[in-house]
Amino acid sequence: MRTDRLRSDSHDVAGWGAGAGTVERDEFRCPCGDGAIIEEHENVPGFREHNVWLDCDKCRAEWRFVDGRSARQWGLVPATA
Repeated sequence: MRTDRLRSDSHDVAGWGAGAGTVERDEFRCPCGDGAIIEEHENVPGFREHNVWLDCDKCRAEWRFVDGRSARQWGLVPATA
């Protein structure tokens, strides 16, 4: 399952010695609606990290991310599945 995107932001960063880049951050509604799913992409030379996390205590106990998917292709399944 994927949820609705609430907001999206991208900003330039000077970099840390290897050149400039961008940081993208997308926020999606969590299944219960009280928190969020955060997807963040650091597109900076030498720091190319892509992360996704569930920022809701209730949903973190009830849902998990589908194994084997990239941060951009995340999906949730019930924790008991």
